Amino acid sequence: MNNFSFDELQKKDLITALGLWLVVEAVSFVLFPTIGLIDPGARLRTWFLLSIPFGLGGAALLSMSSRFVATAGDRGQRKMSSFIGQFGGWIGLAGIMFPFLVVCIEFFSTLNLSR
Repeated sequence: MNNFSFDELQKKDLITALGLWLVVEAVSFVLFPTIGLIDPGARLRTWFLLSIPFGLGGAALLSMSSRFVATAGDRGQRKMSSFIGQFGGWIGLAGIMFPFLVVCIEFFSTLNLSR
């Protein structure tokens, strides 16, 4: 499959997911408000505090699900195990991308398209 053991695969995916989450945090909560793309006001603190457990939990879930999918061939019911692992990965990715989701909702809810 690849040159990584299952433990190295999980560690590599965790580090990658945490790096992605930190970039999304910086873009969503530092860059976008600084350039004036969004103006959330007091909601920014609430969103930031919510994004911490979602991001960390999502990164952990993503790394666990990647190992789960990688080891699915060793167990019976490969299709069901693979589906559960992939579903967990998508939920983890949603947790990582939560800051970007709330920033996009803020941007599009305040966008004035009337001409």
